[in-house]
Amino acid sequence: MTKRKLKGSVKRALCVTCISVIFISLFFVTKNLKPSNEDNEEYVMDSLLEPITPVTNITETPKITRPYTSDKVRISNYFYDKDATNEEQEKSLIYYENTYLQNSGVVYSSEEEFDVVAVYDGTIIDIKQDDILNNIVYVSHNSSLTSIYYGLKDVNVKVNDTITQNTILGKSDQNKFCSDANSMLFEVNYDGKVLNPESFYVMDINELN
Repeated sequence: MTKRKLKGSVKRALCVTCISVIFISLFFVTKNLKPSNEDNEEYVMDSLLEPITPVTNITETPKITRPYTSDKVRISNYFYDKDATNEEQEKSLIYYENTYLQNSGVVYSSEEEFDVVAVYDGTIIDIKQDDILNNIVYVSHNSSLTSIYYGLKDVNVKVNDTITQNTILGKSDQNKFCSDANSMLFEVNYDGKVLNPESFYVMDINELN
């Protein structure tokens, strides 16, 4: 049997064909292995376009304010605490007609007249006039909590008024229980007991119901 030899041109054509087949196979294999950018881009865009749900139902604890707004007001007499030091107790005594009285609140004073304001929302339950303490305003905040403002003049509210925090109740005045030009005595009564106002301001009002 006679062997036939392939011509050179035929060999070259076969080589080119084989190489082409190999490259085409590799192209399809690598394409299938490579992750789709379009899918990734679509996922990213969907995430960016999703509406942001606002955080709701976050309530802040109501803050109790001081009975004044002026930054010139200072403390003249502190609340009398039986467990305080002798020095602290001396600062909480009110001297009146040759007698030292234990202070059941805090006396706030200033060289200038200042507004006396409600420390929290409430209802005016009583207004009294006293020869020593001048006008006294009682504000009920709930069934257990009452704030009392002594030594006012020019009272701006009346009994049964519903008020909000920082409502102006009246003005400071020259009082017999304090030697400063303008002053007022602030007292807090909770469940039949007096509280130190300076401690009261940082309490949770919701826990005082």
